[in-house]
Amino acid sequence: MAYQVTARKWRPQRFSDMVGQEHVARTLRNAIVTGRIAHAYLFVGPRGIGKTTSARIFAKALNCKHPIDGEPCCECSSCKAIADESSVDVIEIDAATHTQVEKARDICEDVLHLPISSKYKIYIIDEVHMLSKSAWNALLKTIEEPPAHAKFIFATTEVNKVLPTVISRCQRFDLSRIPSELIARRLAYIAAEEKINISRSALDVIARAADGGMRDAQSLLDQIVSFFGNNPANETISEAQALSLFGLTAPGEMESLLSSILANDCAAAILSVHQFAEQGKNLETLYEEILTWLRGVMLSLILPDPKTVLDESLERIQSYRALAAKTNAEVLQILLEQLSSSSYFLREAINKQVFMETILLRAMRHAHAVRIEDLLTRLNQIRKNGELEGIDKIPSLSQIPVASPPKGTGAESKTKMTEPVPGKNPSQSEMTEPAPARRPSESPAAPPIPPVAQHVPAATVPAEPLPKPSVTPEKTAPSEEKKPEPLPGQKVASVIPPEKTAHEMPGEESEAEEEEALEPEMEVPAEPEAEEEAPAPEKKESSIPLCERISPELLWEKLADSIRPSAYSIAELMKEGFPDRIENAALRVAFDDKLGVAARNTLEKERDFLLRHLRGVSGDSQADLVFFLKKKMHGEKAPKKKLEQLKQEAAQIPVVKETADLFDGMIVDVFE
Repeated sequence: MAYQVTARKWRPQRFSDMVGQEHVARTLRNAIVTGRIAHAYLFVGPRGIGKTTSARIFAKALNCKHPIDGEPCCECSSCKAIADESSVDVIEIDAATHTQVEKARDICEDVLHLPISSKYKIYIIDEVHMLSKSAWNALLKTIEEPPAHAKFIFATTEVNKVLPTVISRCQRFDLSRIPSELIARRLAYIAAEEKINISRSALDVIARAADGGMRDAQSLLDQIVSFFGNNPANETISEAQALSLFGLTAPGEMESLLSSILANDCAAAILSVHQFAEQGKNLETLYEEILTWLRGVMLSLILPDPKTVLDESLERIQSYRALAAKTNAEVLQILLEQLSSSSYFLREAINKQVFMETILLRAMRHAHAVRIEDLLTRLNQIRKNGELEGIDKIPSLSQIPVASPPKGTGAESKTKMTEPVPGKNPSQSEMTEPAPARRPSESPAAPPIPPVAQHVPAATVPAEPLPKPSVTPEKTAPSEEKKPEPLPGQKVASVIPPEKTAHEMPGEESEAEEEEALEPEMEVPAEPEAEEEAPAPEKKESSIPLCERISPELLWEKLADSIRPSAYSIAELMKEGFPDRIENAALRVAFDDKLGVAARNTLEKERDFLLRHLRGVSGDSQADLVFFLKKKMHGEKAPKKKLEQLKQEAAQIPVVKETADLFDGMIVDVFE
């Protein structure tokens, strides 16, 4: 007899043999016992969990001649024919290779024929999501109202690709992933029956690698037996051998890696990843294991009984709890957020080890960074303990008084006046010298003293009075307004501020501002009354005619610029106007008699608004506006005396010349 792989040899033959799908088995058995059998069923779930097996067992139970409480007897001719895949009344179709609409039409024709030797004609269509839309449309009517002897059983791993109209016509059963403990138990039974010497820990590794699929687990069992089973001493296949074969990591090594990640030990984490890479571990599998362990630690921390959620052994859950005692939920949450969002990019990375190390370091940095909440909690704790008592009484920097320099080191050391050179005005750099650096120890020692007015030697005052600035009609800033003249013999403070040095930073108070109160007072000599300048006459409106001061085009443009910020639409309408001339202080603007009528009427309504801006721009209170219409302002023909010349110039333009040659035409008129 030919060898059969474990997955086929140990395929369940009854509902009672199914592992992890008791809800489906019980429902189908009850349907057979009560006779409430639907015409179409849809089995949904991941690969290797028993969808096609359930369909076959259900087909055997439907056509069994001696069913026992909904279970097939597996002894009658119908059951044996279905088990041998030789039954003519149970048709299995792989939808991946029969996607055409012609195959669907063949099914619709064949379903009309009665079964040959069985009660029902059953169609099992696997991977039904691969059928084309046209094939589904051909089957819809048959699926909805099939003959009484026909039953349809569909199986798919991607139900989202199945048409909703098909799902609504079927009874849907969702098959779940099989827990690892049940898989390991089933594998132990098969190993005992097959006399395979393998440890239970190695079976746990196989069950974990199968990821909830019984068929995958049985295939991995075949693989490990083929690799390690043929040994003379008949040694037991160990957990380490299973880990090395499947590229998985031992629980102790994973616990060590997780400990370094949770403790923010970057060096230990990088060394662990390097060792796994040197051992030939699959880094994608390692990355998924890290996420699985972090999730287990998180659930062990927040759930009183994580066994209700986690499909893990008791030993693994104890390891999770030991790691959870070393950290908190916030760190675990940040680690999971950082790592889970990067798993897709790891598959596409060129150097997976470098990418994985970088992602781990970034996640650890984010997870163990100091958070604002922790700082606020600590600050509230300190405040509650009274360690911050009196902090509100500490004055701000702006309220702390600055001590004045000691007497004798004030203005004399900071403003050193020199003898002026005859015929040369003393410059600012010649009149001042940089002040010596103030020592911190000198300020507290000297008591604060008020500013003292000091007499400046007569030699330091220029012989001639400084020229007075002329009065301008423009308003000056408040700081630039002219101050009253001092009376003869009155003492006033110097008004010449020292120039700021280049080393002063923005926002700092310059030495000139600090020493403003310490500037020496100068005695201003009396000036003869005859030398006083007469006040400048007030500005009067210009007597020059407006037409001589500005061109109409420039005045019209300035008027548009003046009103554009406040009335943009009016400024745009002004583009339709053509300033003609300025006559008797009135700006005359022409508009086209056809295209500019609307613009002229609108501007005429805003005449008062325009006049206010015009008089402000021109400086003439008598300025006026006159709007009038003129023919052919747009596209006006050139004068006849220039027409021939313009035709000749236009004929030299390459585009015009090529167009005229192409259509055998001539230039009739030219518009400027």
